Amino acid sequence: MKRWIKLGLGIALVGFLILVAVFGTDSSHWFLRYTGANAESGTWYGFWSGFGGAIPDFLILGSIITVYRHHNCHVKGCLRLGKPVEGTPYLACPAHHPAHEGDKRSVSEEIIVLAHKAHLEREAS
Repeated sequence: MKRWIKLGLGIALVGFLILVAVFGTDSSHWFLRYTGANAESGTWYGFWSGFGGAIPDFLILGSIITVYRHHNCHVKGCLRLGKPVEGTPYLACPAHHPAHEGDKRSVSEEIIVLAHKAHLEREAS
């Protein structure tokens, strides 16, 4: 299935490149006009004051999402930020951490608890 998807995307890309080569002047004019690159006085002034000015906003938003995804709890469905569980590659929030003495536990947390116990056994011996 994946092979057919790659083949279809490859054919679509080749078709797009052929269309750009044949109708390059029309499509480039439309793209420059739509993004504001040739609408104002000065080179690219309209692009950076309009459409292109939002690029840093998307970069900042993407970096915030990336940092969050690398530091959130590994328990499925938990959105809290976590801290490392000793001896494991997992992060767990205070509610799901094995050392926490609460009753807020989920089924998928058992893997974290078993890994933590194995680490404590290795450390004791």
